[in-house]
Amino acid sequence: MGVSVKLMERVCLVGSGRLGVGLSAELDCHVYLVDGGKEAALIDAGAGVATAEILAYAAAHGFPSDRIRHLLLTHGHADHAGGTASFRRHLAQLRVYAHPIVARYLRDGDEQGVGLDVGKRAGLYPSEYVLEPAAVDAEVIDGAQIRVGDLTLQVLETPGHCGGHNAFLMDCGGLRVLFAGDLIFHGGRILLQNTHDCDLQAYIRSLRRLRGLGVDVLLAGHLSFALRWGQRHIDAALDVLDRGGIPPQAL
Repeated sequence: MGVSVKLMERVCLVGSGRLGVGLSAELDCHVYLVDGGKEAALIDAGAGVATAEILAYAAAHGFPSDRIRHLLLTHGHADHAGGTASFRRHLAQLRVYAHPIVARYLRDGDEQGVGLDVGKRAGLYPSEYVLEPAAVDAEVIDGAQIRVGDLTLQVLETPGHCGGHNAFLMDCGGLRVLFAGDLIFHGGRILLQNTHDCDLQAYIRSLRRLRGLGVDVLLAGHLSFALRWGQRHIDAALDVLDRGGIPPQAL
């Protein structure tokens, strides 16, 4: 087994799939570990296929399971939130945070709500994959602040890619870090999909919220990271919007 990938002083990558660096299971998004000192948080849960492997990477980084106390979900798609129930079984003290829309879908195991029915028809998920129902402890909306040890993550409500999408903004060691989920990707790319709750106008409004945010580190849900000059990637998308266009697709 390999080890986690340290991205910066307080953040490492402990999960990633076929649209990333191939660290855990193919279906997984990037799963980030945030080091809050006495405790840690995971950003997104992956699909739930490789939970034990993700936790082993976290332990290799110095965070055994009993120190991982928080799971922050950017949105409800199965590659990001499908592993929630599995992490709840593995981590007795885990507290899960999600937008109210996502919380409802997860509680009900609503595969149509999270667009899994579309993903299965497209062949992105095997037909036997099931969204396992899971409880959410805290329903978080715009402006909420989540404490992880000595760090604070601010919730930015950013629908568009899907309903109930949140990004998380963190100031750490003089750097402004954005955990962007599937809102914005390296190179100013976005991800529109043929799902019931993908909304172009909401997406545009969410992107415009990021103007002037001063992001140093851009950590998206897939593909490449930007460990410096993160705002440039956001501004690249905004420049296209300002000229009347639509930013290019990430996939």
